[in-house]
Amino acid sequence: MRSAAICSMLFARTSALAVPRWTRSARRLQGSPAFAATLAKGAAESKTLSVPDLSVPPVAHAAYEMITDEMVDEYGVRATLYKHTKSGAEVLSVQAADENKVFGITFRTPPKDSTGVPHILEHSVLCGSKKYKSKEPFVELLKGSLQTFLNAFTYPDRTCYPVASCNLKDFYNLVNVYLDAVLHPRA
Repeated sequence: MRSAAICSMLFARTSALAVPRWTRSARRLQGSPAFAATLAKGAAESKTLSVPDLSVPPVAHAAYEMITDEMVDEYGVRATLYKHTKSGAEVLSVQAADENKVFGITFRTPPKDSTGVPHILEHSVLCGSKKYKSKEPFVELLKGSLQTFLNAFTYPDRTCYPVASCNLKDFYNLVNVYLDAVLHPRA
């Protein structure tokens, strides 16, 4: 069965929310963190939070093609849709006047029965990874991070792993730990 995932990242300044989506393998995300870093670079350079300006061109990256770029007036945000040329991943960058940075990766986990396997896997994934061997890195992050949100939850058809922080260095650390946990779990 092919896996599919949705990732989202929200950065400071005119924050950027990236939502890569692909249907081949969740490990195809490897190109996305570099793109996220490109989006974050522009976000980190701004000292003030302001409503996004469509006259400023959206962030470009060689591995992505821009599909659409528009304002969503109801929310005062700029939404730019990109497509990763190699994997077909779609990345939605939403820029908003918000200092909170958010990242989340969501896997489609439609259940075959009512045994709760996706929920069990949600907890198992957060019990260490290839890079972070700790038995409970999730608990350690809760204690020692500047996070504004750190959780995981299972819906009937998907499992989500979101993190958030207003501190850019802490944010990248959270993203690093979560990506390694979901793409390279120890369990």
